Amino acid sequence: MPGAAGTVLITGASSGIGAATARRLAARGHDLVLIARREERLKALAAELSAEHGTAVVAAPLDLEHTEELADALTAVLAALPGPLAGAVLAAGHGRGHGPVREADSAPWESQLRVNLLAPMIVTRQLLPELDARGGDLVLVGSVFGTRPSPGYAAYSATKHGLAGFVRSLAEEERPPGGCRICLISPGATNTEFASVLSGAPAPRVHQVTDWPYHPLLAEDVAAAVEWAMSRPGHARIAELTLDPADARY
Repeated sequence: MPGAAGTVLITGASSGIGAATARRLAARGHDLVLIARREERLKALAAELSAEHGTAVVAAPLDLEHTEELADALTAVLAALPGPLAGAVLAAGHGRGHGPVREADSAPWESQLRVNLLAPMIVTRQLLPELDARGGDLVLVGSVFGTRPSPGYAAYSATKHGLAGFVRSLAEEERPPGGCRICLISPGATNTEFASVLSGAPAPRVHQVTDWPYHPLLAEDVAAAVEWAMSRPGHARIAELTLDPADARY
């Protein structure tokens, strides 16, 4: 996304890494299209960023789990873009269904497969013509569990392994010139609502950093990495980037 600011589409934008990325990119002057399922929070963030930075911010409430409706919904979103699409950050995901495989309920597995893997594949396919036309950037948020085994994370790891394979293969298809730049960013433990969902909290919340046995990443750390990758000059491509807490103990 070198050059003048343009419109960036962000999924998972109502909280966590998606919301932190929206704040950073709005501060750089980008118009935004924000996608998430929690409409009230999404519209509040859009209003906040538009008022603070004077950029056009469109809230597009969508539940990415409804993959059978996603292509048509995205067509409508793209028709309402405030300007040419310069980039996209696909940050939506969840880890519900965490726990040993032998004790697991398979219903959350299907949801994870839809939200963490199938949805970004569909969104990517829909956005590629716009991104290719502008020489834009596509950043997909994976996870260190896309390469690292961990007990209790079998389903989540499966979706992130799948996403990594998708991104790596796609990047070979899309090499510039003629294609957009594609980057896979894989964070380790990050202090977002994701962690409270895994711990079984009755309502999603962000823990205190001091609640962790080590210092986790913050959503802002990952957002800064996204911004950095997208702001590299046109001749440079960051294919993959892994972030981990310095003292992580998984």
